[in-house]
Amino acid sequence: MNSGVIIVEGNIGAGKSTFALHLAKALDGEYLPEPADGTNPYLADYYRDPARWAFEMQMFLLTRRYRAQKYAQGKVRHKGGFVVLDRSYYGDVCFANVQRKLGYFSERDYSTYLSHHTDMKVNLEPPAVAIFLCVDTSVSKERINRRLSEKEGRKCESGITIDYLDRLDSEIKQLADSLKGKTIVKELPWTSEKSDDAIARVCDGFALDIKARKQSVYDFWTGTDGIGA
Repeated sequence: MNSGVIIVEGNIGAGKSTFALHLAKALDGEYLPEPADGTNPYLADYYRDPARWAFEMQMFLLTRRYRAQKYAQGKVRHKGGFVVLDRSYYGDVCFANVQRKLGYFSERDYSTYLSHHTDMKVNLEPPAVAIFLCVDTSVSKERINRRLSEKEGRKCESGITIDYLDRLDSEIKQLADSLKGKTIVKELPWTSEKSDDAIARVCDGFALDIKARKQSVYDFWTGTDGIGA
């Protein structure tokens, strides 16, 4: 495979950003970050009052992730190469489902969200590869707490609970299952701590395996993918 859109999904605190950055570098590709911190004007308000701001924030994220997905898709199709997304349009619905189950979305809000998500989806194609970093939710919470003291912009995450992470983890697992048969799905155990060098080695291996595949980026795959085996 000489080009493709690759998405990296996982729970909050899983390590997606670091992994996606290393993978993009290993592929000589472009990295697209998740809208967060200073790029998400609703984030702090949401964590302070989720019932008030959930719908506005999720619609903002949906449109931003859709734009990123469309950009990546267009770049790969017309210019080739690889684009690696730190979370994607596909993963956005996981958060919407959690908002609904926690009562932060009304049924009217949820229906409006799904209508937009469905209308947008017809303009998108499945990614070439979807990588899921699988982390115990207790470890996700520990990593979130750790970065609260390391990054000023992350202070708003102090309200994230284990219950929220558990619900989100369940939705992300369902997303992985739903993408199987449409794209190459790799679920990667990622609970143990890894140095930057170790992450880089894993990503170098993934990059070699991805480039070695002969299928077109727009093919659909089923069965054993062989990536990262």
